[in-house]
Amino acid sequence: MLSIKTPQLNIINDMILLVLLAFLTYPFLTFSFQIDQIEDGVFVHFGVHEDSNHLNEGDIANIGFIVGEKSIMVIDTGGTPVIGKKLLDSIRQRSSLPISHVIITHSHPDHFFGTQEFLIENPLIVGHEKLNRSLVNNFEFYKNSQYNTIKSNTLKKAELVQANIFVKINQTLEIDLGERIIEIRAWESGHTDNDLSVYDKKTKTFWSENVFVSRIPSIRASVLGWKKNLEEILDMDINLIVPGHGRPLKKEEAIRPVLKYFNRLISQTRDFHKKNKSLQESINQILQDEIINPKSVNKENWILFTEYHYTNITKVFTELEWE
Repeated sequence: MLSIKTPQLNIINDMILLVLLAFLTYPFLTFSFQIDQIEDGVFVHFGVHEDSNHLNEGDIANIGFIVGEKSIMVIDTGGTPVIGKKLLDSIRQRSSLPISHVIITHSHPDHFFGTQEFLIENPLIVGHEKLNRSLVNNFEFYKNSQYNTIKSNTLKKAELVQANIFVKINQTLEIDLGERIIEIRAWESGHTDNDLSVYDKKTKTFWSENVFVSRIPSIRASVLGWKKNLEEILDMDINLIVPGHGRPLKKEEAIRPVLKYFNRLISQTRDFHKKNKSLQESINQILQDEIINPKSVNKENWILFTEYHYTNITKVFTELEWE
């Protein structure tokens, strides 16, 4: 039988081939893992500005490492064991120095679920004095939530890794990586009640989950505490800030937008309390113009604004209710 291929059939065959190729290469297309050197010896992997899902595979947080003359410090390990392994492999592509410390900046799942991959290096795990309590209380919930949203089977075998070195609130731990002093500070309640910052004295680079760039800050502990922390950070000798989410910026550029948003939230919420407005009225009205017209003058144009703004109002309303 003579087989005749029509142009339409060739197009269909080409489309099928493209679909198959996309399917076969899907994991590699959706989860490239790039490391950027932003300062001498300071390396960052930037997470995407999204909530965790099966397409981004939980890769939404900024994580990275600092290299000294004697050892390496890891700063957060990502939202899954897969991300943690990719970070470890990236480090080993650049250096054979021992990994002496892993810093967990706080207890949100996009920052610590890769820690188990580093246990082979036998590092010290450094956390806020309140970190382990939060990890123990929330681990199974976060594990199930991460799995349900990301659908990564590695999360089923995720292990709870707790800190074994602690920094007390408002105190600083100095770590020498070899010709490189790193200051780890534990902060009062802000984004969470267990936030750590990392300050590289050599480059004056400051890592902090108290700072969000482009993505709206999500208030989980105290807006007043967070505001106080940011105002204190403004007085520090910092050249560059690596935020928990977003690109590195100079100190003023990174912090001022967050403070402006917090100040508007606090001011309007206090006004609503004086007028005896309810929580629901506050949710319906506070900064409503920014929802209707997010690109209006003097607004920060936050990514994920509507996803987190309403919960921020609720948190601020309840915190300020008894002032």
